[in-house]
Amino acid sequence: MLVFILLLLLFVFAIVTSFFITVRVITSKLPSGRAIEMLNRSRSKNTRVIACIGDSLTHGKLGASWVDKLRHQFPQDEFLNEGVNGDVVWQVYERIEPILKCRPDIAILMIGSNDTMGSFDKKMGEGYLKNNQLPEIPTFNAYKKLLPELIDRLYEIPKIAICTLPPIGEYPDSEINHHVEKFNDYIRKTAIDKNISILDVSNCMWAELSKRTYPVKKNYSPRMAIIAKDMYGGCIQHYIFKRRWDKVAKSRGQWLLFDQIHLGEKGAQILFNLSKEYIFKNKNRFVLSILLIYRSLRLEYNLGVDLHHIKILFPSSFYCRLLEFYEKH
Repeated sequence: MLVFILLLLLFVFAIVTSFFITVRVITSKLPSGRAIEMLNRSRSKNTRVIACIGDSLTHGKLGASWVDKLRHQFPQDEFLNEGVNGDVVWQVYERIEPILKCRPDIAILMIGSNDTMGSFDKKMGEGYLKNNQLPEIPTFNAYKKLLPELIDRLYEIPKIAICTLPPIGEYPDSEINHHVEKFNDYIRKTAIDKNISILDVSNCMWAELSKRTYPVKKNYSPRMAIIAKDMYGGCIQHYIFKRRWDKVAKSRGQWLLFDQIHLGEKGAQILFNLSKEYIFKNKNRFVLSILLIYRSLRLEYNLGVDLHHIKILFPSSFYCRLLEFYEKH
């Protein structure tokens, strides 16, 4: 009997270990469509390049992917997914050069959640220092120094939007979310100072959290053992047992963040909606600027009354958008 129990325990341990290894491989794999891949091939003509830069919330394997949703929404554009699990602002600053070499038309930046967690708890900060091979433990002051420098390096990109950070845990008055808000206040100030757009993910997520229909069960804990258990346990439910991220979240009393940190489908939808609106707005401005140039040339050189003169200059799909926009304006 004892031998049977031991064999059963070994079998269960082997199954759980295999599940963990499987999700570890899935979630640690770098996302497709990175800058380094684009540099190894020629850029498609007349394709807009949009760089989404950040950490695991952008990477999209530890939770739902808002970048993949954008790719489906804008199939004619090329999206760089430059989200890397666990990255702090210093690491993004260090790896920005290949992204710039791709000459993006738009950049959407969301970075700081790991800086927030690393500066909130001493042991976690020491973990980031060791595991990420950082020059120093993440602090709010280091973030304040590096974020403006990172944005300065992005200035050659025509359109830049920076996102405020999502909550960590879903209690608005928790210590960690007061700490998150300190970072978000600085992000908003920096966006104004640098004259770049801001996508207020934080406010939109708190507005969504106010609609919750069941109570929060527990708050965020900075203990790494608890974070790993919640994160990889949720990933096993999603990747092995095919449960939606939001179903995993609901089973734990969470609304947007299945493991207190990473996004379910509702959370990713918020980022998708904000990014989509920003991209649409800037694409329309681009189209309108072409139309204004065309109208000026038409008046100057007495061209005809339609757009057929410039049809050969653009792909058919883009020409159709020009024509549609022309008729509306």
